[in-house]
Amino acid sequence: MKSAIRVCADRESTHDRPVYTLSETCPECGGQAINSAPAPYNPEDPHGEYRRALKRRESG
Repeated sequence: MKSAIRVCADRESTHDRPVYTLSETCPECGGQAINSAPAPYNPEDPHGEYRRALKRRESG
């Protein structure tokens, strides 16, 4: 699943602020634009049950 909003991959070296776009290239420098969002939650996570059990054990 792709995110519609992208950010310039060269934002640290080229720009003084993040440049967001909907296209695959940066509108200011022409560089590559990458996905700006983290990966979505997967309800079919095969290890979710174990991760939640570990979290319950650690919290008390």
